Amino acid sequence: MKIPSFFKKGIFYFLLVFITGCSALMTSIGNSKVDDAINIYSTRGLTSDGTLQLISGLEYYPESQIGINQYRKQYLEITQLKNTIIKKKNFNQQDLNALNLYLLTIEEFRKIQPKIPTIAIDYNDFNRSKFEIIKIFENFISKDEKLNISRNQKIDNINFYKKLNKYINSYLINNIILNLQNDVTINLYITSSFRGFSGLDSLVTNSLMQASDMNPNRNLGNYIIFKGYNDFISPNFNNYFIDFNFSNVYIRVIETKEETKDNHKIFIVKKRITVSGYYKVYSQNTIPAIKYFEFSENYTLKTETNNSTTFYDDERDIVKTILKNKFSNIIHYDLRNLF
Repeated sequence: MKIPSFFKKGIFYFLLVFITGCSALMTSIGNSKVDDAINIYSTRGLTSDGTLQLISGLEYYPESQIGINQYRKQYLEITQLKNTIIKKKNFNQQDLNALNLYLLTIEEFRKIQPKIPTIAIDYNDFNRSKFEIIKIFENFISKDEKLNISRNQKIDNINFYKKLNKYINSYLINNIILNLQNDVTINLYITSSFRGFSGLDSLVTNSLMQASDMNPNRNLGNYIIFKGYNDFISPNFNNYFIDFNFSNVYIRVIETKEETKDNHKIFIVKKRITVSGYYKVYSQNTIPAIKYFEFSENYTLKTETNNSTTFYDDERDIVKTILKNKFSNIIHYDLRNLF
């Protein structure tokens, strides 16, 4: 089948307009990113945020002469700063951040350099410098890691070491990070010493157990791993457990009403369940931390009668679902903020 010439021309012009539009959009995005990067540099100096934004802008619009000139300027400046720092005998975190920025400036640009061959990077100098920087990072972290510091400071160090190791992938630094992660990781267990006598008391305890079993090995963030429900765990440096106690567990009726619809009688009851209490956090510390909690939620029960047949909602199932959701929320959001 022969395609009409006007149809071919239509496709050609459509593709031309589409490609031109895409090119204009890429140029606009690139210029915007370059402008943002220059503003960051003007207000804050050399930063990783600004450098990444500049390189991203050049990736979108490699022909940006303003972006190319800005990169050359920042590359020269960070290289001069690197040359000054590596001559020092003692280093601080500010020095290490600057050296890491030097690595970032070149490693991230290397990914897009084929698009911008007019920018020349001295890779011989970079490779020599990178070897020196690895030794500086490893020596600094090896000494720093031996300090007797708090858990929060160790977590800060982990994040800092990961950032420094991104462009060098040092085996030594990786091992130090892993050791610190093992030190700060908390295995968190839940139990309950509450012993109620009513069916509702038992339902609350069972719902807590089921909510715990729904979230095994859940990462709560900040190196806290929720392990589930356990009655037999003993606290130590890495194992913490939380003991739930319930002070008040009750259900009260809010409203009742009866409706008739199509010869069906519907009896409606609105209720509210309230649970309050506290939990103790046991760790290697001798005095457990205590936190109080309370939650309430309304629910509706319907009983419908039709031709001598009665249908009714399962209140126990409704209440159990509410309790499991509430306890799951405590596990997801409250427990992570305890440490």
